[in-house]
Amino acid sequence: MKFIIAPKRAGPPDRSTVPASLVNYLPATTEGAVQKRYIVMYEHTSNAGTPTHLYINGKRLEDPATETPKSGSTEVWEVINLTGDNHPLHLHLASFQAVKAQELVNLDVFKACMTTKNDAVACNVANHATRKLADIPAYERTWKNSVKIDPGYQTTVVVKFNLVDTGAPYPFDATAEPGFVYHCHILDLEDNAMIRPLKLVAWRVLQKEAG
Repeated sequence: MKFIIAPKRAGPPDRSTVPASLVNYLPATTEGAVQKRYIVMYEHTSNAGTPTHLYINGKRLEDPATETPKSGSTEVWEVINLTGDNHPLHLHLASFQAVKAQELVNLDVFKACMTTKNDAVACNVANHATRKLADIPAYERTWKNSVKIDPGYQTTVVVKFNLVDTGAPYPFDATAEPGFVYHCHILDLEDNAMIRPLKLVAWRVLQKEAG
């Protein structure tokens, strides 16, 4: 590999500045959230018990987007980890914060139901997410773009679909194709199908779908 250092070419002036103060982010709260979604992490294995692939909500990257949040909205994502490993969840174009992590009881029963129905509500997740609450570490109790999801837990995540650095609305059309993604931030797992499309929509689209 060869690096050639050339003189700086003339270009537009740099008008960037350092802000006088940082953004004063408010604590995360589920109040004002327009929708709750269940995001479920699966690990599939061979007959020999070795991992073969990982899915989110039982779907591949190539399957149509099922997460279609409104640009500028706040949602609550209940992220359920049915695998045996920790997964750092990463969303593109959003900031989020874990506010609660509750261990699941009768995990094998819940897994068996989810394998058949792939529907947390139909599998009565409310009756399974009843064991001890995990302590959210101080470094997780802030707005981030990735958050740790412990195995065997349902982690409640507040998601804001605004600019990550300022919290302001997007200065571009975030609903334009091809859209964005969310995934496990471990590269090997992301490449092994633990990734899904994320399609932001405008308010008028949500109104049309609602009625």
